[in-house]
Amino acid sequence: MVNNWQRRLLWISVIVMAALLGWQVNAWRSQPSTELKAIEPIVAVSSSKSANFRAFSPAKLIAPFELPSTKTGSFTNQDLLGKWSFVLFGYTYCPDVCPTTLARLKGVYRQLQQQANVQVIFVSADPLRDDLPRLTQYINYFEPEFIALTTSHDKLFPFAQGLLLPYGIIAQAPSEDYAVSHSASIALINPQGQLQGQFKPDLKLGSIPIVDMKLMAQQFEIIIAQAPPY
Repeated sequence: MVNNWQRRLLWISVIVMAALLGWQVNAWRSQPSTELKAIEPIVAVSSSKSANFRAFSPAKLIAPFELPSTKTGSFTNQDLLGKWSFVLFGYTYCPDVCPTTLARLKGVYRQLQQQANVQVIFVSADPLRDDLPRLTQYINYFEPEFIALTTSHDKLFPFAQGLLLPYGIIAQAPSEDYAVSHSASIALINPQGQLQGQFKPDLKLGSIPIVDMKLMAQQFEIIIAQAPPY
């Protein structure tokens, strides 16, 4: 049985906890937000569809990295310079988002090339199963000019976080049958090797999230027209 004094003590504890929570929220709100300023759009791109370009102002620096590549042995920040890079995360065992996205990217690849010097980079978030020979065979099926990268998770996680392309995986052995949760967005890196923004997937009820490639090509044309010379 709870007596009156215990009830009173319980109510006092609740009130104190609520007051502390309110103080923390107000303190958090009063702090200046650098992240909000960093993602204000600098490119006037809009559409009635949900697949829009999220620009970063200023463009975000990408921490130094070195990832094994299917094309150049190792891929580093230097390989981003002088080109517009379209980067997506996935894995070769992906049943839907990855193959559909890569196939549709192949469909607009020549159009993107006509607009600027571009490269498409597929990063496997499943290094346990996706070695370079498998990645080479997989990416060449869609487009031999596409580049595929992967590495151990201790290097892959920071790289993914830097591009704001999160992924998650639960696996202990290569023989396990498991899925990898990953972002369906495509990161756009400018010729200075900085993260310019993201193309967000078109979200429709009952459909897999895929970036609208025709809209992306239209947006990219506006982006490079408004971008400073590199």
